[in-house]
Amino acid sequence: MDSLNTLRLIGKEKTVYDYTKAHRLQDFPEIPKVVADLKISDAHYYKINSVLLRKCYEVLVPGQGLELLHFLKQKNLFSLLRHEMLFQDKKFTAGKGKAELEKFYLCCFHYLIDLPYKYYDKKLIGGFGKKYLDTKNNATSDVLYVRYHTMFADINRIAARKNPKKSVGITISELLKHEKELEGTKHYLATYYLYRSICSYYSFYDNQPAKVIEYLKKAMKLKDQIAGFFPIDISLFLQLLYADALFTNNEVGEAEQIYNKAFQAGVKENMYGYYFHCEQYALVSIIRGKYEQAKALLDKVFQPCIDNRLDIYATRGAMCYVKLYLSNSDLKNALSYLNLAKVINEKTFYLPFEVQLRVLENIYFFLKKDYEFSAQLASRNIKFLKAQEQTDIFENYLLLWKTITGMISCITKGQAMNTELVKDYEFLNARFTNLYCGLLEKLYAQTVKEI
Repeated sequence: MDSLNTLRLIGKEKTVYDYTKAHRLQDFPEIPKVVADLKISDAHYYKINSVLLRKCYEVLVPGQGLELLHFLKQKNLFSLLRHEMLFQDKKFTAGKGKAELEKFYLCCFHYLIDLPYKYYDKKLIGGFGKKYLDTKNNATSDVLYVRYHTMFADINRIAARKNPKKSVGITISELLKHEKELEGTKHYLATYYLYRSICSYYSFYDNQPAKVIEYLKKAMKLKDQIAGFFPIDISLFLQLLYADALFTNNEVGEAEQIYNKAFQAGVKENMYGYYFHCEQYALVSIIRGKYEQAKALLDKVFQPCIDNRLDIYATRGAMCYVKLYLSNSDLKNALSYLNLAKVINEKTFYLPFEVQLRVLENIYFFLKKDYEFSAQLASRNIKFLKAQEQTDIFENYLLLWKTITGMISCITKGQAMNTELVKDYEFLNARFTNLYCGLLEKLYAQTVKEI
């Protein structure tokens, strides 16, 4: 904020600036109240804001251009980033050489395709992808790259919808057919993003961790051919992805070794999937009992996201705190972050997170020994999943809530768990160790103790 003190403001600009600054640490009032307080019209207010925004940019990022886009992305100012791309496309591209235009449009394409679900705009991505291709004369490799990178992003984003398998619009057999078509070609980037698409499909729609590892290894073999295309260390990025895949497959020790090495070397904020990798490393630390290490990472990376309600990043962080505090039996802090995560996810609904939150809430009340309410939640959650129409990808969650209900029944009746219930618990514990940090073991131990 200190650098903004040098702003030269005139007339109502100073009034609007001071008003905005005074409200920056609280919920900003609705526009009707703002314009009433400032005694100006809506149109005048928006015009002044536009002028103020440009003056702030000039102070914070004097060069503007791509530097400004990078600044806005780093600050997670996604609405402003989208607006600035459109502004620069309209105002700054005239008279630019082909090489500059190629760099600009490719940068915009990358930034747009990496936006969180709430801000994802497929039509805009397609528009900037086409403008990039126009600078490349629509060469075959570039056309295929744009096609498969967009498909990869779609597969990931659609996983956030209700009934995602119904919405994805492509099958694994089609993806494998595309693999055959690219086999033996030198369309390395297209092949890379096709492999990543297949990995995402097996992660989100078909739940085959071993297949994710298989296709990730294929993608890793392309690192030398594609390294020059990326502004980050693609080898380090692929190592992080590999650690993620191993972790998902419950190979926690091997994953921890890769994470330790990567984070000691330095994983920077510009790393693709930065928040996801940080979350996974924190979860590994929790499972290994390194609670202080996990908390330090969460405090550094995710608490600022939570404080600023940065949508999906904030929800990720809050849920990770819940898992940490449930693991070390700090139920008070677990509930605090659970409530925060629920509020944030209500505004930016992401189905996989909604399911996770329902599980964590069930675990919380179970560990609190409020068995009656925990049983009610399990019943309610089963109905919620069945209402999603396609429950196949959540089949294990249906079994999870039935198992929780079974454990509670054993506790309330004072009966030992039967063979089938124990077998279901063992299956679920192996399936969900990575995602829920072994918390099902705490439920099992508590059930045995209570009986």
